[in-house]
Amino acid sequence: MKTVILLHLFFYCTIAMAKTISGVFTSFNSLTYTNTGNYPYGGPGYPTWTAVLGWSLDGTLASPGDTFTLVMPCVFKFITTQTSVDLTANGVKYATCTFHAGEDFTTFSSMSCVVNNGLASNIRAFGTVRLPISFNVGGTGSSVNIQDSKCFTAGTNTVTFTDGDHKISTTVNFPKTPQSSSSLVYFARVIPSLDKLSSLVVASQCTAGYASGVLGFSATKDDVTIDCSTIHVGITNGLNSWNMPVSSESFSYTKTCTPNSFIITYENVPAGYRPFIDSYVKKSATATNGFNLNYTNIYNCMDGKKGNDPLIYFWTSYTNSDAGSNGAAVVVTTRTVTDSTTAITTLPFDPTVDKTKTIEVIEPIPTTTITTSYVGISTSLSTKTATIGGTATVVVDVPYHTTTTITSIWTGSATTSSTYTNPTDSIDTVVVQVPSPNPTVTTTQFWSGSVPTTETVTTGPQGTDSVIIKEPHNPTVTTTEFWSESFATTE
Repeated sequence: MKTVILLHLFFYCTIAMAKTISGVFTSFNSLTYTNTGNYPYGGPGYPTWTAVLGWSLDGTLASPGDTFTLVMPCVFKFITTQTSVDLTANGVKYATCTFHAGEDFTTFSSMSCVVNNGLASNIRAFGTVRLPISFNVGGTGSSVNIQDSKCFTAGTNTVTFTDGDHKISTTVNFPKTPQSSSSLVYFARVIPSLDKLSSLVVASQCTAGYASGVLGFSATKDDVTIDCSTIHVGITNGLNSWNMPVSSESFSYTKTCTPNSFIITYENVPAGYRPFIDSYVKKSATATNGFNLNYTNIYNCMDGKKGNDPLIYFWTSYTNSDAGSNGAAVVVTTRTVTDSTTAITTLPFDPTVDKTKTIEVIEPIPTTTITTSYVGISTSLSTKTATIGGTATVVVDVPYHTTTTITSIWTGSATTSSTYTNPTDSIDTVVVQVPSPNPTVTTTQFWSGSVPTTETVTTGPQGTDSVIIKEPHNPTVTTTEFWSESFATTE
């Protein structure tokens, strides 16, 4: 019994010591393209783009069991049958990173990594890792693909991946598609986790708008099946540099969908918009080399222009893809957790037993920030946690200072005011300096007025002021008297 208790304690201590770290991926060394599928050009959505990243693990900062995550915005999938990659130096596996492809489920792909037991406190390992990927430049009417259709433009772009709060970037030139944007647009790509492909078709352009039209695609043989439960129908007001819809709005149409055909008919589409449709298609096991899709593209423009441009295109796979692997239906679920970042994960799946594979989108509890103020010297943060389904609150307490005023006399000629901020206390000091008063000289004089008055004459700073007191004259009465002397006098 004691042994069991000790083992349990050891297990709980190990779990408690594991932490989330960041900044393991230190540089974005290169991003280069290799055509692995006989594509007409090296567009960002075509395999294979190889990202070479630098990484570093310091045993004094990281420990076995610690986790870190690389988030790769606008990356569609990993072009490999591997499910993970090891960060290896000199033959030692210091961490293992599991691939999570965004595909049609999230606007990013990611790698969730765990530090292995090979990292000791006296080791600092570093190296590079190569990731074969393709980018999401759009391709369906889903919200994920519409958002990612705006990730890049033709020409120079900056690609940025994030590892916690650490960002690594590189610049790359993405060429524009050589295909005309005004003619029929058709596109397909593999969704490895579904063992399916997404198929898109956009009607030829009618600059003045569409009076009517028919748009769709169908299987020429039994080598492909259309999944009518996954269709999108919309009109877009523009295409990006790779002819992918950048918006999706509803409009009036009639739909016909079977496992072999997906067709819409439409009328009165306004100028500036183009109809498009997309759905998943499933390649049969016998279509090992590829499959044909037959595209229908009939349109009558508002200006009288008409077109009927059918097309049959043979789609093939690319090297090192998972398109030929065993698949199943995928259920995408969303779960709120107490973590701080959004992630995706594939739940355990045994194709010999299970009929449904679940891809789970894990979202953090949302937070709201409130800013308050108090008399103090430092900013503080506090978090009021919430349970699943609630909203957490982050309170930012911002300090402010009160002031005390001191007035003093100085020898200057003007009044000044200076504020001294106290770095260790919440009370600042305002010093007001006023010029010293001038000395005064007081004189008294008579004036013609009937009442006394005072007049002050100032001479400016550092001079002598005068105070003049003005007094009225006393009234007089004159009388004349005779006296005994022989001369006159006044008294």
